[in-house]
Amino acid sequence: MKKFFILFLTLALAWIVKLSYDLYLLNSAQTELNGRLNQIQQQNANLNDQLVALKRLVVSNSSTAAVASGSENSQTVAVDTHQNLELVEQYLDLIEFALQQQQHAMAVEKLNRLKNEVAQLGLAPALAGSLEQAIVKDQETLKQWTNERVMQRNRLNELLSQMDAEIKKEIQLPHQASSTQTRSFWQRWIQIEPVEQMSSVLMQRHLILKEAQLRLLIAQNTLQQGQQVAFQQALQSVIDVLEQLPDERSQHWIKQLQQIKATPLTPVPLLNTRTLLS
Repeated sequence: MKKFFILFLTLALAWIVKLSYDLYLLNSAQTELNGRLNQIQQQNANLNDQLVALKRLVVSNSSTAAVASGSENSQTVAVDTHQNLELVEQYLDLIEFALQQQQHAMAVEKLNRLKNEVAQLGLAPALAGSLEQAIVKDQETLKQWTNERVMQRNRLNELLSQMDAEIKKEIQLPHQASSTQTRSFWQRWIQIEPVEQMSSVLMQRHLILKEAQLRLLIAQNTLQQGQQVAFQQALQSVIDVLEQLPDERSQHWIKQLQQIKATPLTPVPLLNTRTLLS
């Protein structure tokens, strides 16, 4: 009995250490995400500063054009158009970066702001009209893409939540496999192993399921944050934990996780405005 207590204490301590390490990884991922958000905000501030400076330049050029020659006016207009298009491309860079980071709301907000700014950049009417039409198409595309991503994320989260409930229920009940082959396995184990060792095996199974449940929670968090790479890694970590168990129930969860892991996400759409400027 003393050996069993020491074994149980060792397993419990090891499980606590793993929990602490997983929480550390989750906090590190959260810190990295906050850093990326700060970077986006800084780029946004720089873009706003450039927009203000460009507006001042347009006003200054307009005043100069009133007293300059016709050729000088043409050169000034050409320079202004080039600078204005560079500003539009910077907006598109920021929008595409937000989409890659799953910042859907920010991407839509920047696209709406770009649409409002195009009318104030002093572009040729034909070019301004084409840009506005492309932006309107991008707005519709992003709206549809966002809805598809949200629906897909909700479906995956529902599957993970259902699996979490099943694991929780399994932890609360003594292990009883449903198939004859699995039952005979445990029966043979009981027959050839001491009762004390049998108890330690069942206790270890509960600890393994608790660890799988924790890693499943991490996977759900990364899914909600849109961290696709971290989500795939978290799913694989759950699979690795469950592979320690030979019972049919655990193998069923592994198959479900593999199917979720193989589900492709709706790809980020190409912007019509970018295509127009390229």
